[in-house]
Amino acid sequence: MKFTHVFETHSLHIFIGAAVGSLVLTAPAFAQNYSAFDIGSLGTGATYATAINASGQVTGNSVTKDGPYHAFVTQANGGGMTDLRTLPGGFNSYGFAINDKGQVTGKSDYADYPGVPGASTAPYAFITDINSDMKLATPSPSWRNSEGHGINNSGQIAGFDSAGGVFVTDANAVNPRRIGNLNSYTDEAYDINSSGQVVGSAHISSSSYKHAFISSSNHVYASDLGTLGGFTSSATGVNDAGKVVGYSETTPVYSSPIHAFITDINSNMTDLGTFGGQSSAATDINSNGQVVGWAETGIGNQRHAFVTGLNGAGMTDLNSLVHLGNGTFLYDANGINDRGQIIANASDGHSYLLTLTTPVPEPDTYAMLLAGLGLMGFIARRKRKAS
Repeated sequence: MKFTHVFETHSLHIFIGAAVGSLVLTAPAFAQNYSAFDIGSLGTGATYATAINASGQVTGNSVTKDGPYHAFVTQANGGGMTDLRTLPGGFNSYGFAINDKGQVTGKSDYADYPGVPGASTAPYAFITDINSDMKLATPSPSWRNSEGHGINNSGQIAGFDSAGGVFVTDANAVNPRRIGNLNSYTDEAYDINSSGQVVGSAHISSSSYKHAFISSSNHVYASDLGTLGGFTSSATGVNDAGKVVGYSETTPVYSSPIHAFITDINSNMTDLGTFGGQSSAATDINSNGQVVGWAETGIGNQRHAFVTGLNGAGMTDLNSLVHLGNGTFLYDANGINDRGQIIANASDGHSYLLTLTTPVPEPDTYAMLLAGLGLMGFIARRKRKAS
């Protein structure tokens, strides 16, 4: 069943300033207005959305009318939720990632010996789409307790299992294998980009603490991305330019707060901050470098969903941009596509697709704007000198 609502929108203003010679120019504001669409559920219970692709298809999990959680996928722009069901013999399933072809990966219960009465089940990574039954992405029974967390447009899946840690597959989810220097069964992978770079958390430089990592495209090795000063960190998203987001402890003490970060293999981590509370975490990044996630406020450390501007600048509370009413608030955002569409989860147990009603200017547009303003400034100075 689908629920459709349109909510009051507010504006996020982005200001651009540029200095041309001795003249400082300030560009007009661009308003980012969002509308919110409730993507519904598979029954009457809660829905939790985890990822979005280029056309606005969303995946996640939802309580079915019979009780279990099932992975789902929507049509474009969040419409028409479809139950992806489970692997054979399964009860619950969860969708974690979706590529631009609409292929979904996640985890599902699976009976190692389907059809055998009383056969035990365990979670396994899967691949599926709206028109296909789920298929195993890791072999049974040797890769029990596996999960697929990232999938690129060629169908490569990145994830982890309890026996060997991080795995990555070839195209179309075949031939799962390990990444060269990652050997701990507690290592985890959470995303993969178009070139095959995998990110997650692993024991690379330390046998005691896991750090965020990014792998090479050929999966021969993984590089330690460091921390924000604490013991541990984890990478949760990577774009095709190799920009990585995630979260890191900030101080070298146990139970340290965590903060969202953005980084790449050649840079130190940049702390994205909070909304006045203790902790935050980034979950996804698009090609423009816009980041989404959650951050705690200064009032009871309540979690609020956030979005940033280009390259992680300017963390903004999504609740200041969309008012859902009845005290409902967005507590996390798990995905953003290059159109600026965001999938966020709310305190009412529903998931909302946030769509820009005013398009975001592309980076090239900003550059042209500044060049135009610079030319105007030059002409103005010439006119003053001539008079």
